[in-house]
Amino acid sequence: MAHILILYKLKPGVAREDFEHWLKASNAPALRGVKRLEDFTVYRVEKRVMEAGEPSVDYVELFDIPDMAGFVSEDLPSPAVRKNMEEFRGFARNPEYLLATALSS
Repeated sequence: MAHILILYKLKPGVAREDFEHWLKASNAPALRGVKRLEDFTVYRVEKRVMEAGEPSVDYVELFDIPDMAGFVSEDLPSPAVRKNMEEFRGFARNPEYLLATALSS
């Protein structure tokens, strides 16, 4: 199982309420239709826990992908995923996509 973490801040002028409405109304239904995306979760970052200051990101997403090769070669290029990613880029500033391996559970 592959895991993709997506870390990002919202673009200046984007309201959390507008973004979170898009997450529920458009993004979640689109992602549920992706064949090789077993599960996904979006987390709103509220604050730092062990130090003062602003968090480095506003949101973190976790994607669980059982077939990374198929996801990259077939799912990502699909029109539905490309449309969803284009909409996402309208909200997120410089998202960082990270492939992660679980070391413990």
